[in-house]
Amino acid sequence: MAKKIIEIAPVAAEPVPVASPDISKAIVGVDIGYRATKAVMPGASPVIFHSVAAPARTMGFQAEKSKEEHPGDRLTEDDDSEWFIGDLAVEQYRNPDSLLKLRGRIGEGDSAGNLFRLRMVKAALGKLFGACDGRVVHIRLATGLPVDHMNWSGQLKNALIGQHRIKTDRADFIANITEVSVMPQPYAVIYSQMLTADGQINKAHTAKFTGVIDAGGYTTDAALDHEGTYIDSASGSVEMGISSAQEEIANLLLRNHEQKPSYEALERCLRTGFYRVRGEDVDYQDQVYQALEPLRSSTMAMMGNKWQVGAEIDAIYVAGGGASVVYDVIKAAYSQAKLVDNPQMAIALGYLNYALFVERNG
Repeated sequence: MAKKIIEIAPVAAEPVPVASPDISKAIVGVDIGYRATKAVMPGASPVIFHSVAAPARTMGFQAEKSKEEHPGDRLTEDDDSEWFIGDLAVEQYRNPDSLLKLRGRIGEGDSAGNLFRLRMVKAALGKLFGACDGRVVHIRLATGLPVDHMNWSGQLKNALIGQHRIKTDRADFIANITEVSVMPQPYAVIYSQMLTADGQINKAHTAKFTGVIDAGGYTTDAALDHEGTYIDSASGSVEMGISSAQEEIANLLLRNHEQKPSYEALERCLRTGFYRVRGEDVDYQDQVYQALEPLRSSTMAMMGNKWQVGAEIDAIYVAGGGASVVYDVIKAAYSQAKLVDNPQMAIALGYLNYALFVERNG
């Protein structure tokens, strides 16, 4: 009998809101994840799109239709090169191998990795603010890196701070990023619980020791906090995420059906356990379950190494796009574990809460 697949949060499309013309300074949280980039700010709809950037292709047939279906997904750089971003890039570069190379997460904190992250931030700001008619918008921004990549935080901050022209098919303005906070990605989940949506201390959060597990696409991260102090020795990352299962299932489908699956079909198979072939759903639930097992076991091994049995930890929050995949095994071993509300957006919301807290308290 097939094992039940716990659904992975899909990457959902969001409409592009138009910011109020009265905005002179904005506070923004941007989570540049391996699978998806998420961005939030007060007074605007949250933005989420695939973390993919690809050189633009000339589109003749249905070009206007594509612009309407993927607003804000065309980004023009300072050198006038044009890039497809997010869903448009996924649509036009359907080969999973190509998409993995276009995600910019090369495992090193060099200029190429920071250039990709900056490109994702530009696209996110374009989607958040809309047109803005060439104005200069001053921005306090909070973002992060995987725990074990935090030694590159200074490089990322230097890449983000300063003035950037944001030019897309829906936006054209100058983003003057005046302040940047870079923190370990999972730590933002703690801020999503420890702080309120208006940047104040959440009095309902009473835990003294707080742990968090962020199950992402490329890495799974753990962080531990003691009453507002980050405990580095009890925090860390494993280079294991949903992408490992994605690659395994893609290879399996290629062997069985003699064709590489499209990105959309592969995502659906990982979420549901079914792959559609010639109009019929083929059951791959057992194979998907097995493909996800290394992520679950490596997460538990990291938690055991960093936290042992967790006897002194008051609360453990589980977040990330793959949170639902690992939550059941975490809960079985750590009874204080809790799946956060909106786990895919929790990091971006935590960044925003922190930036609002810093703005409020100087």
